[in-house]
Amino acid sequence: MDIPVYHYDTLDSTNTQCRRLAAEGAMSAVVTADCQTAGRGRMGRSFQSPPGLGLYLSVLWRTGLRTDTLPMITPLAAVAVCRAVESVCALRCGIKWPNDLVLGGRKVCGILTESAFRPDGTPDWVVVGIGVNVSQTAADFSPDVAAMATSLRTESGREVSRDALARALVGELTELHDRVLPDPALWRADYCARCVNVGQRVRLERGGQVRDAAAEGIDPYYGLTVRYDDGTSETLRGGEVSVRGLYGYSE
Repeated sequence: MDIPVYHYDTLDSTNTQCRRLAAEGAMSAVVTADCQTAGRGRMGRSFQSPPGLGLYLSVLWRTGLRTDTLPMITPLAAVAVCRAVESVCALRCGIKWPNDLVLGGRKVCGILTESAFRPDGTPDWVVVGIGVNVSQTAADFSPDVAAMATSLRTESGREVSRDALARALVGELTELHDRVLPDPALWRADYCARCVNVGQRVRLERGGQVRDAAAEGIDPYYGLTVRYDDGTSETLRGGEVSVRGLYGYSE
């Protein structure tokens, strides 16, 4: 797929710009920015996007979308970022289900996927937003995230080219759209091998309730299968899962 690329010095949000392009009828686009003033993460959280330190990239797709594979785009995008990072700086990232990339037990990348549907219920477009901490040092993170965040520079011990990472990521996202979305099983083994939740005790926070469980595996649709202490099991399709030893949860 040939896809137009738009770069901005400063944007409110690369996802928001892709949504604007979708509203104007664009079929596809890649949007990058040196700085975001209103970066967003999952569940309405803000995403810190300081100028010149991270890769802030969103992709808009309008073709090749199916209702059954739409929920798999987020975990597949996580694999795409992992592959791009590994090709550029030889760091092997783990994935905290469903879509956070982690290095050394700390978050290095977040992914936010947004979509719209036609009146008949079929997908109209999808936007995948990716924010990678590339050059930050510990002093660049605010106190509320410093304990749980890291960067490619910190983990590799050297500078990492944002341009090289962006090129590699666009290549992997193109592979995702053109080859993997029609057959999502192609990257499932890679996702399972990287998922840090599997085999760990996890904490599920959902609807104001908290339950502990053992994470047992990833199903063919990239859901996380867990077994609760009472012996019942469930395959998670959403919610917030915390892993022992990550993000301050270490009971």
